[in-house]
Amino acid sequence: FWLFYLIFFLFQVKSCEFPQFKYGCLYYEEILRPNFPVSIGNKYSYKCDNGFSPPSGLFWDYLRCTVQGWEPEVPCVRTMEMPLSLCYNGYSLQNGQDTMTCTENGWSPPPKCIRISKTCGPPPPIDNGDITSLSLPEYEPLSSVDYQCQKYYLLKGNKTITCRNGKWSKPPTCLHACVIPENIMEAHNIILKWRHTEKIYAQAGEDIEFECKRGYQKARGSLPFRTKCINGTINYPTCV
Repeated sequence: FWLFYLIFFLFQVKSCEFPQFKYGCLYYEEILRPNFPVSIGNKYSYKCDNGFSPPSGLFWDYLRCTVQGWEPEVPCVRTMEMPLSLCYNGYSLQNGQDTMTCTENGWSPPPKCIRISKTCGPPPPIDNGDITSLSLPEYEPLSSVDYQCQKYYLLKGNKTITCRNGKWSKPPTCLHACVIPENIMEAHNIILKWRHTEKIYAQAGEDIEFECKRGYQKARGSLPFRTKCINGTINYPTCV
């Protein structure tokens, strides 16, 4: 019974004056200032200056009036981040932590680089293409190589592959070029509309345009004169 009255008395008599603290301020403090002193249990939001933060690490927090006074006792603590940390090839940052922070209690634990154990063998071969560098028997994790295609072949996909967890990422493919032989054009009674060389090659995806030989006309149901090289294949029109 007496304990109840003692607590009641403390809460009624005890109060908190306007909080004066370094490196920060209450939100709307000029508006709130006339309300002080305030009774135990009241709380007010506050923010810290640049380079400081509440002990919670949040952008803002609450200042609480307690029997012991304002809590937290030190509302704003100094914070400072070190430059980003990078690991050597074959290592990665543990838990993704790449900075350490200076606080009133000292430095936070530094980032750690842990070895990625799985290496990769030689890059996978691709048809009509090869890597641009000398192939090695073993590659460290996160190593990368580039591919290129032979002349007239078109590279499809990402030219760069990377070694991760002992496996290479998916290599690109080299789409076949098209050769346009004279005998096939002769059989269809067609010629190239735009001809620049004796032997014609077309890169995959490239447009090709034909026309009828002199004295011939487009056959009924013929494919269009304008066509495309699709991975080594051409659909030829016909003239009669």
